[in-house]
Amino acid sequence: MLRNNKLNLLISIIAAIVIWAYVTMVVNPARDETIRGIPVELVNLEMLYDRGFTVDRTRSYVVDVTVNGTRSDVLELTASDFKATADMTGYPKGLNSVKVNVTAPGSMKLVQIKPDTISVEVVDLITVTKQVRLAFADKFAAGTEPGFITVTPSEMEVAGTAAAVDNIDYIRAEVPKDILSEEETTLSLEAVPITKSGNPEYFVNLSQNQISVTATLCKTKEVPLRIEVTGEPPESIEVTEMNVPKTIVIRGSKDAVAEITEVRAKGIDMTAISDTAEIPVDAYLPQNVEVADASKNLAVNIKVQGIEKAEFEYTAETIEVRGLADGLSGHLNTGSVKALLLAAESEIADITKDDIHLFVDGSEITESADAIEMAVQFDCDKEFKSITVTPEKVRVTIIKDTAAGSGGTTGNG
Repeated sequence: MLRNNKLNLLISIIAAIVIWAYVTMVVNPARDETIRGIPVELVNLEMLYDRGFTVDRTRSYVVDVTVNGTRSDVLELTASDFKATADMTGYPKGLNSVKVNVTAPGSMKLVQIKPDTISVEVVDLITVTKQVRLAFADKFAAGTEPGFITVTPSEMEVAGTAAAVDNIDYIRAEVPKDILSEEETTLSLEAVPITKSGNPEYFVNLSQNQISVTATLCKTKEVPLRIEVTGEPPESIEVTEMNVPKTIVIRGSKDAVAEITEVRAKGIDMTAISDTAEIPVDAYLPQNVEVADASKNLAVNIKVQGIEKAEFEYTAETIEVRGLADGLSGHLNTGSVKALLLAAESEIADITKDDIHLFVDGSEITESADAIEMAVQFDCDKEFKSITVTPEKVRVTIIKDTAAGSGGTTGNG
């Protein structure tokens, strides 16, 4: 009895397998199958651009699709077998509910799209201008570098959402490796927007997709630089530091740079200096030679500080008559003398009236005289730019001193 039961069980299993195989392989019935995560492509965006609008292209949309087909076909389906689109034609600014259209493969019958609409926000299209920069895939040998470079255009318009265009730093064009030579090379390169973090950005539009670049592989050479410095700075300033470059690096063909042993540059006129300045070096070079990258930012650096004024008044009694012979003394007939001091703003506060000593020199006078005209001189132990005395000359009376042992005196004696 037990043996018969086991036999019946085995026959049942075999029969089930045969029936299943027949149904799946011969009958192959239709069934529903859901494919998930099908990406939705927004189409006809150019229609929005023409009206000054765009969408956030960094945002992604997906839908799930249910189709009906034979069992063998639906089990092989993947998301890449479907094309889902949302047509953006005609939508206004703001949040819009956009219908999703799905194309199913082969003879598949579309049963359901979930969701069948997506929410897309239409925003203003923002346009900014960004600089085009070159990047070189090569690491050039010492003593060589690309030169005589032209980039067209040098700037490009970038269009997109406000957030997207604000994140763009510049437009990059990369020159491929091993393509430059001593002969002029012209290339058409792909324009790639680069973000502030240094990564490519593909969710903005450019005014054009190609950049024309012309370049030559040059030899470099360092030579002496001659810059003539002329004139004196205005009295209102004082030069505290001036650095003039002594050499410059140039580039060109091997023969062109070999002929150059020295470079002259536009001179510096100190009379035109009014403030601390960084003056770019303007080198005089032949047409087949240019400044190399190492000297692109070469400049004459001049640091200055302002000059302040102070005026002091000295009475006749405080002005010395120096150098008189023994037995003579001097008397100034002028009431007072003014001294105008010019000094650096950092120094002038430390200079007082007592630091400036006014005097006249009587060393060549040998006898008494009435009202001799003498130049007023000065000395000062502190740092200053200039001292001007008014009047420049005074009248001095020289008298013979009747007191024994007297020498040259000051003031009214």
